[in-house]
Amino acid sequence: MPDLPPLLTIVLEETGQLDRESAMYRRLLSARLRLESQFAILHVAEPLTPDVIAGLCRHIASKYVIFMRTSHQLSANYVATLFEYLKSRTVYLAEPVIYTGPIPKNVAGTKLDDAYHYARDTDVFGSAFNTRRLSDALEALGDVDRSAIYTSYRMYWSIAKVRPLATGFSTASDTKAAIGLRISVETKRLMPVMPVQSKEIRLQVLRYVALFLRGSRGQKASSITLNHLRDLIRGFELMDLLGMVEALQPFEAAWIRWLDDPAADKQFYKQLNDKDAYLVFRQNQTAKRSNHELPLYELLFGEDNLTITKCYLARNLRSGHARPGSYNFYNRPIRPSSTILFFDRPHQADDNAEHLYEYFTSKHPEYSNTYFAINPKSPDWERLEAKGFNLISIFTKDFYEKFLVSDLVVSSQIYTIRYRGKSFANSRFVYLQHGIQLNDMSDWVLSKYFDVFVVTGKIEADYMSKLAPVETLNCGLPRYEALARDPHGQQHLLFMPTWRFNLHQSSTEHFAQSSYYQAIDRLLSDARLVKFLEDTDRIMHVKLHPNVEKRSGQFRFSERVVKSDLSYREAIRSAELVLTDYSSAALDAAFIGTPIAYYHWDAADFFRDQPYESRLDYVADGLGPVFTEHSALVSHIVQKDFAVKDPTYVRRRERFFEGVDPARINQKIVERMLSL
Repeated sequence: MPDLPPLLTIVLEETGQLDRESAMYRRLLSARLRLESQFAILHVAEPLTPDVIAGLCRHIASKYVIFMRTSHQLSANYVATLFEYLKSRTVYLAEPVIYTGPIPKNVAGTKLDDAYHYARDTDVFGSAFNTRRLSDALEALGDVDRSAIYTSYRMYWSIAKVRPLATGFSTASDTKAAIGLRISVETKRLMPVMPVQSKEIRLQVLRYVALFLRGSRGQKASSITLNHLRDLIRGFELMDLLGMVEALQPFEAAWIRWLDDPAADKQFYKQLNDKDAYLVFRQNQTAKRSNHELPLYELLFGEDNLTITKCYLARNLRSGHARPGSYNFYNRPIRPSSTILFFDRPHQADDNAEHLYEYFTSKHPEYSNTYFAINPKSPDWERLEAKGFNLISIFTKDFYEKFLVSDLVVSSQIYTIRYRGKSFANSRFVYLQHGIQLNDMSDWVLSKYFDVFVVTGKIEADYMSKLAPVETLNCGLPRYEALARDPHGQQHLLFMPTWRFNLHQSSTEHFAQSSYYQAIDRLLSDARLVKFLEDTDRIMHVKLHPNVEKRSGQFRFSERVVKSDLSYREAIRSAELVLTDYSSAALDAAFIGTPIAYYHWDAADFFRDQPYESRLDYVADGLGPVFTEHSALVSHIVQKDFAVKDPTYVRRRERFFEGVDPARINQKIVERMLSL
């Protein structure tokens, strides 16, 4: 009797080395042992394009097929749950609860509401397709991008509603929401325009359109036409659901409103104190744009040119855009009775908001309703409480009630906060930043709401002024005012490598094989370096990125090369030299005159795997020498070249921080925020 084909095949897309020790792969093997011949694993070493998927469907003998990557996550009962469901029935589609972040312990407790259906990833990954039905659908849907196959498949077979099984699957990345979709330039349509009543599907189409628009800002050209986008918006009645886009993709929400009504070329975007920000959309523009408009994008959709600009118009034009009966949060001036909220990260302070809060409350004690928000479980809570901070538990009911009555929010982080009609779109927000932008974050910046954007120095101010000239304030980061070199403390060297996005789900073995681990570990254990540290009685402190902390045991630390438990401020203040690859935290050291150096062991590949691109030429404009070779960097250290002041880097530093008065950083921010 011939062997029966397996019930289920899991296709693993992995174009590089297959990480066979990853948690996900080991779970698949465990399930494979239990289910024996009824379950197959197929490794595909090329990208899963629609053509590749169609070819696989023609040759896979199993009744069902699932696509995934080893970087994804799945619940321990994922395969067993799907298998148990599929073995006794014939269905076109079965799926788990889909996540982009960590899978919660209680998957069954996930609320499957509109927010879930809008935010869930709609790529092919994680769901079980009926292999023959997918093959049939692809014959008609082969011209769509792979990321649209799932939703298009549901339309094709009229699968209006899917009840997920009680198990979880995660793509383990929300990068797509941040940078959007980058579909192939040959793709002619995003989705088939098939009339559906299913709200689930319409929400997925809405998200897909929003992510496509977000990605097109970086991609610049597409074969998708503006008319096709309008057909999708009108055919699926997406305007009725647009509120889902506003919170996470406000730029795209304005874009969709214009696509629905091209005559309304000026789209109100952000309420400000006296002038408001508008986005201006023009299709195939022949007339010259007005001088008061800032050019943002010139994009190509099929044969249509689209220009997007920004302008500021007087606030008396605002009334036509505000909802009837909505409250104007700018009507009330900031005064001593005002409620003001400060915060850094939910679980961590000691950043710019803490430093500015301390300055503000000491200089302006008359503002008695000023709060600093943080999680009570944070190790910083007791420290701040001992310093007399007026603390409030962040993201609680009390916090949101304070936000509702506040006249100003000040933070080093940007979070999407909405409560009872109030958001940063219609209220005052001062963004202090966590660091200095060295990369091209313009798409991200234009997607955020703020009244003041604090920058550091002429180079960053020039960059930001092209995006938000009214909101940009060049004064420096608040923590810089309290930052000074400590020549009397224990002098040391400091190494602060940043992270690589493509290593998030790597197993211990796979991580140890990465160029990231090998370059760092080789430096930490270099015999010449360790001997130099011993001979000169020095220590090298290593501040690992938070994503690397759990792997710190893999690195070869020693008595002279230590994993530092100092705070960033303590570590930087007493450092003789600060080394990094790409971390902007090294600029804190440069600000106080400490020599810095860059180690770019993967310069050719680094930005290929990052969700952004550098706007700084480190060799031509960096504030310290750039090394790509291990031996040259070690020589720079052991020969004490860093101790010799180089006039080139002195000049670059002066230009980089131009416009920042170290003694008046906090004062300038307070003056600006109280004038809003």
